[in-house]
Amino acid sequence: MTDSVFLSEMLTERSLIESVLSGHYIIDYGFIKKVNADGTVDVTHAKQLKTLAGKTLPATVTTGVEMLTVSGTGFSLKFDYKKGDRVLLLGLKDFIQKVGEVTSATETTAYLHYSRETLKALPLCVFSDEAKVKVEIEAGTVKVTTEKNIELNGNSKQFVTWAELNQALQSLVNALNSHTHSNGNQGRPTGGPIVSLSLDISSSKTKTILTGG
Repeated sequence: MTDSVFLSEMLTERSLIESVLSGHYIIDYGFIKKVNADGTVDVTHAKQLKTLAGKTLPATVTTGVEMLTVSGTGFSLKFDYKKGDRVLLLGLKDFIQKVGEVTSATETTAYLHYSRETLKALPLCVFSDEAKVKVEIEAGTVKVTTEKNIELNGNSKQFVTWAELNQALQSLVNALNSHTHSNGNQGRPTGGPIVSLSLDISSSKTKTILTGG
């Protein structure tokens, strides 16, 4: 039995592709205008709408857009969003099938190629060297740069760095090895004068990585 769905006169290759893509998400982008108390954002769309006469309309703003991020059972990423941050906008496609359907001289938001009601926002995937916290992963090496403290399981303790601590301890060992004193019984000195020893390892304490473990 012939399935009419595959008849060329019923469904061409182009219409088949359009039928598949029409329900999928498309990508637009914009800029955060405001971060709301509930975690949503108001987004100014990058696209500038114009009238048929070429006049640029005021910027389109969609309010209360939910922010999405990378999150799963084993790993979750969360950070603060700021006004001016760029975001990707994901929304259900809403095609204009024919030019004749546009009857107004103004390209209103009703004729955008996506549905504003379904919009979600994602941080724009462009690495920023100006970010306060930067994480880079290269061939098994993780590089983290930050202007603020990094807390690992708390912040009540501090790490030490091996090179500075080792240098301080080696200096102590050298001082002890070179320390001599007088032979009290016979009154003959066996070396130099007694010295006052001190140990300062404060330079080995990390300043920005803290822990409670």
